[in-house]
Amino acid sequence: MLEDIHDIRPPVMTGLDPVLVRWLVWGAGAVVLFALVALMVRYWLKKRKNRTQEAQALPLLSPYETAVRDLERCMADFGNDAKIYYFELGRIVKAYVSGTFQINCSEMTSQEMARAVKRLDFLDIGLKTELIRFQDQCDPIRYMPLDAQVPLDAGRMQQDLALAGNLVARIEQIVADAATREDAEDA
Repeated sequence: MLEDIHDIRPPVMTGLDPVLVRWLVWGAGAVVLFALVALMVRYWLKKRKNRTQEAQALPLLSPYETAVRDLERCMADFGNDAKIYYFELGRIVKAYVSGTFQINCSEMTSQEMARAVKRLDFLDIGLKTELIRFQDQCDPIRYMPLDAQVPLDAGRMQQDLALAGNLVARIEQIVADAATREDAEDA
């Protein structure tokens, strides 16, 4: 009786080998991962190269040149909306003062800017007063409620634009004169 019992046959392989399939999946995953890393590196290098080219292509403008350029564009770009126009005028003057005297006026209120300007030693008191008065003159228009919008005449807006340009030019002249005096003293 025991002679009738035969041992079980080993399993017969059909289809693909699971080990081979596993290696193929891992290999394909590695190729995809390598391709993604290569594309990311290529994108990063290209972006870095473009930034370098842009930085080299754009000349750095002085605060004065930037202010003059922005003032020239101001009336044409924002002439219809007085609130935006006066925000832009104030921003231009604040950016100029910030860049010229290395104080961060851009984030200051008009009162904080007035305190910072008063501490500037080589500006005369009259120019300091005009600069502070200009910012105070722009504030009511900048911060008036939307429902109380009063249309301003183009003449006043032109005068304020000219005043801003005059302030910037006078400050620039004082800074240039101070630099010339320093150069003469050093020589």
